[in-house]
Amino acid sequence: MRVIVPLAGPDFIRPDGSVKAELVVQGQPMLRAALGSRPWAVEVAPERYAFVMADRPETRAFASGPLTRWYPGAAHVFLGQYSMGAALSALAGVATSGADEGPLIIDLADILYVSDLKPRAVFSRDSKCGAIALAFQSTSPSYSYLRLDQDGRVVEAAEKRVISTNASAGTYVFADASVYLIAVAHALRDFDGQQHNGLLYVCPLFNGVLAAGYNVHLAPVTDVVDIKQGDIL
Repeated sequence: MRVIVPLAGPDFIRPDGSVKAELVVQGQPMLRAALGSRPWAVEVAPERYAFVMADRPETRAFASGPLTRWYPGAAHVFLGQYSMGAALSALAGVATSGADEGPLIIDLADILYVSDLKPRAVFSRDSKCGAIALAFQSTSPSYSYLRLDQDGRVVEAAEKRVISTNASAGTYVFADASVYLIAVAHALRDFDGQQHNGLLYVCPLFNGVLAAGYNVHLAPVTDVVDIKQGDIL
């Protein structure tokens, strides 16, 4: 497995010059609290992470200091300008991946949750599964959503549109890098239908996974703490 963490948004650097990843949540820096609580955290070595950041003095200092201490050997990718959304920023991290590394996880690392998901087991059970969506119950328009059909299968994903009560937990698991690239290509071809405010987010990429003939598995999570909404404990 490989974990890509897009941190390249304009809100990553706070007005005081600190970075959002260092906000203290439950006694830990936010980034550590989020990534360390994932069910696969013990399986993924530090060098299997790739962090994508805007190229700024603040992010360079963060990367060479705390980030290197927390995840020694991880890839640091710096973007010279802001991209058109996290789905495209993550591509820079995907570029550090090999072709045979198995599940690819895109983690926005701004929501804490409890899950016992084992991605490899899901993909092994269902050879047609192209991605896994971690979700919780909500109706807030601040989230992205997954809609299910009457048989409980994911049939649509939408950004900031409440098409169901299945809100994305901000972590997206793809069978491998090739499936992710197929999904990005679909989003670029149908940009008007997949964008939100001119940006490509990660959750709507599941529409591309579905369009390619794969299944998207829904994995419920519990004990959600949304850091970006201010639910900091």
